[in-house]
Amino acid sequence: MRSLCRIIAVACILAGFSSCSLKPEPEPLPYSTLATLNLLQDNAQFVMYLNFKAMRRTDFWQKHVSDSLLNAEKTFGSLLNTFRQSTGASISEGLDELYYSNSWLGENAVVLKGLFNRAMLDTLLANDSNYSITSGKGAPVYMNNENGLYFFFKDNFTICASNYLRQIDQMMTVTDTSNTGLLVNDKIMTAVQSTLFKENFWMVTAEKMFIRGMLLNMIESTSGKDVSDNDSLQADSTLSDSDISVRNLYRYIGSLGFSGKMDKELRLVIQGNCVSEKASKYFTEMLSGLLTVARLSGKERQDPEMSEILKHIELERYGEEVMLDISINDGNISDFRKRELLKKP
Repeated sequence: MRSLCRIIAVACILAGFSSCSLKPEPEPLPYSTLATLNLLQDNAQFVMYLNFKAMRRTDFWQKHVSDSLLNAEKTFGSLLNTFRQSTGASISEGLDELYYSNSWLGENAVVLKGLFNRAMLDTLLANDSNYSITSGKGAPVYMNNENGLYFFFKDNFTICASNYLRQIDQMMTVTDTSNTGLLVNDKIMTAVQSTLFKENFWMVTAEKMFIRGMLLNMIESTSGKDVSDNDSLQADSTLSDSDISVRNLYRYIGSLGFSGKMDKELRLVIQGNCVSEKASKYFTEMLSGLLTVARLSGKERQDPEMSEILKHIELERYGEEVMLDISINDGNISDFRKRELLKKP
């Protein structure tokens, strides 16, 4: 009888676990990645990481990304073209990792890891007036005179770049053990650590104005309506939970994170870390409402593309965190490509 009671108790516990979803555990941040973040500025508006070497090995990259590399490089403007032209490294070959951060004032910091051909750079310096060289604090600093980008070799496999010489000087003084740069920004580092996927790509922001722009664009693109937002930015402490609305929701979101895991398909996760559970509940309700409206609109308009996309979007809430989980595979990738689900802020 005692054994039977124990079995029933265990069964009840298991049933309880199966009735609710458990929060997925974020992947650990690799030490090599953590050790590089000290090169980025401490006041970053957002930070982005791309591991091209890892993604190039996947089936999804080979099928759906490799044929559109040119467009991807155009997205970064002259940045990737500069390093492809000067060192031969590109996202299709040679460039392994890219770290990118940008401040509110437009000051950027870039770190690239990979195999770089310095002989190509020497040839450009001798024959191309668009490239010049100046002495830095401990290493030569190269400049693309056309786009104003400065860069130098931190070591044989690492290039640091910025459009500000002050940032270049700071990056030159950083060592492997320096507790500087992004590492001293506790708010954004907490967001980085909580991001679900770390190996392929991720992007996080803890900047209120940046979060506001992304939320408004998401709402407008989904609802098809213009959302006015002309109120001034206030501190979180000036508002109570009862004041939460679509217009000021960004004040209650501490950070937004995007990360992806690429294999045979692409799993994209969007995470919103709110300042309270009430805020996360409101955020979840708002997103759920948008998804419901989109599903109904898709049926009314007989929109098979949108209907197929919505089948692969899951919404979950874990305490103060809200998570959108999106699967992109061979069957629906063409539908995603035809839709602009998230515009630039």
